[in-house]
Amino acid sequence: MLASKLKERVRRREFTIGPFLSNDYWPGYLEIFRDTGMHYAVLDLEHGSCGLRQAEELCRTARLLDFPLLIRPEACVFHVIKKYLDMGAAGLMIPWVETEEHIGILRDAVFTPPKGRRGPGGPSIEHNRSLDRAGWDEIESNFFVMVQIESGTGLKNVEALSREPWIDATMLGPYDLSLNLGLWGQLGHPDLVQAIDQVRDGATAAGKPCGMVMGKPEQARFWRDRGYPLLLIPDPSFLTKQHLRWFLDEMERCGDRAKP
Repeated sequence: MLASKLKERVRRREFTIGPFLSNDYWPGYLEIFRDTGMHYAVLDLEHGSCGLRQAEELCRTARLLDFPLLIRPEACVFHVIKKYLDMGAAGLMIPWVETEEHIGILRDAVFTPPKGRRGPGGPSIEHNRSLDRAGWDEIESNFFVMVQIESGTGLKNVEALSREPWIDATMLGPYDLSLNLGLWGQLGHPDLVQAIDQVRDGATAAGKPCGMVMGKPEQARFWRDRGYPLLLIPDPSFLTKQHLRWFLDEMERCGDRAKP
């Protein structure tokens, strides 16, 4: 049911990894992700060009595959989040979370009354086993929510922002955080690493795991050893570029070895 397995995996602090879908929205990727051992994916609507019809088709395909597809909306705005939930997402990754007001907006958009203000509809409502209170309790208890920390204000407030029991995890936005700290993409800078660890410590104090965005396999051990069990990797187009570069390098080395 939606993200029930993902929620349990993250709660147990097991190694959990998933990719973005940012540039290419072929539904077949979801089957590839599942079959290669990914645990979830994030459909990036903050920066991507995916339309509502494509988003709904991706969410439906993910449900049929029993593979959790989260949506990252443009911002923590009530009507935006509510609309994407109507498309059938298994969860949310909310960018630029900074204040408890954002948490209140998120609660209102995710939960039906009396806990929130969501008035549900759209294609995803056909997925409910029933439309009574028990049916909505089943949906809401299996929904995954992750807040993304990308600014100095979010950094200061991370423990309070992660405290709600219905929030499953905290995720870094390392590049935007570097911009907001005046470090402009210096992802290995000691001050940025310290800030990232501050996000982890705040999430841990709230009883939640912390995730990290990474672009290369060799970065995984560094972050896992520092206490980040939840990893988010790039879109397939980025991974294709990496692999093609490696493939071409190998081809060139084979040609060099063949020379007399």
